[in-house]
Amino acid sequence: MQVHGSSRAAAGSFSSSRCARPAAAPGSRRLTVAAAGGGDRVVCVGEALFDFLANEKGLKREEVKSWTPYPGGAPANVATALTKLGVPTAFVSALGNDERGEELMALLKEIGVDTSTVQRVDAPTRDIYVERTLDGDRVFAGFGLESHKYCDCALDAEKLPKDILSGADFMVTGTLGLASPKTRAAMKAAAQLVKVGGGKVLVDVNWRPVFWADNGEAKREILEFLNMADIVKISDADLEFLYDMQFVTALLNPCSVADRLPNAPAVLVTAGEEGAAYCCRSTKGEHTGFVPVFKVDVADTTGAGDAFTAGFVYKLLEAGGLDRLLSDPKALKEAVVFAAATGALTCTKPGAIAAQPSLQQVQALFEESKGWYNFWGAEAEASRR
Repeated sequence: MQVHGSSRAAAGSFSSSRCARPAAAPGSRRLTVAAAGGGDRVVCVGEALFDFLANEKGLKREEVKSWTPYPGGAPANVATALTKLGVPTAFVSALGNDERGEELMALLKEIGVDTSTVQRVDAPTRDIYVERTLDGDRVFAGFGLESHKYCDCALDAEKLPKDILSGADFMVTGTLGLASPKTRAAMKAAAQLVKVGGGKVLVDVNWRPVFWADNGEAKREILEFLNMADIVKISDADLEFLYDMQFVTALLNPCSVADRLPNAPAVLVTAGEEGAAYCCRSTKGEHTGFVPVFKVDVADTTGAGDAFTAGFVYKLLEAGGLDRLLSDPKALKEAVVFAAATGALTCTKPGAIAAQPSLQQVQALFEESKGWYNFWGAEAEASRR
């Protein structure tokens, strides 16, 4: 097997500084993107790893002649994307005391992510082989070792940064760590700390069968964990696995998904090139809508959904928090369009982190979309007159 290129060179950089801030009392926060006094607004909890991306399209793993490593892992991707958008973000994870772990730590620090919350363990940092279809989509093809031997299975609940978690406004996580009993316990403990502190929890289901030994266990653990979520992002593949629901049904009626998630007032349904839909509920009513995909030249779709998540969280903070966003249907629609723009720009280059856009790039595409009828309907038509 040939491996090409430096993963850090491919990743780009962004830097920021931060200082500690006192935690606000539950329910008292008026949020902005940058907190008065600094501090981490968002904590991303979960795995960081290397995606070994096939250099040839349309081939199976055993047929691929060479691979290029790119740093990734959904929670790490969200952390770097948020930092590039200007949001102070911490990353809670377990990384190996190996060369790949050092490389990931250096990259996260270089970009500006708070890595003081990372646990270092004597286990290898995960690598995952990613095949590419002829149209650029990715297929997760397996690992270099047995899944349970990797460092991200060793996140320790006793070593969680309790003050940072209880002071965070949002926690973003996935479900891959639920496959490991130890990391599962830590993820649940982290979510509880955030919620007790008055923060909100966003869970991106991101089901990947290659991480699980048993699909039945995966379904049970994921559904149980979703009860802790205030915001759920769920893909077409997730819908079919958890609810035997087709994405067309979910896009046409996203509230049919929300009905299955009564503890989550906000549900985002994503279906790749088919677009995204949302159903959000508050004391002021129910708001639902659909946002088509931005048309861009696709180089690699890895990390696009994570960038979408980061874009949505950015708008959550800008709006002043989840409750405020849910009460404003115009701001809610703008948040999903902004998220879609962030995800689309990430598809234009290879690598989940390297391709992530700056705030200025996202804002430019977002503003351009305001003249497009397919995004804004009559509102866009009126703006032209």
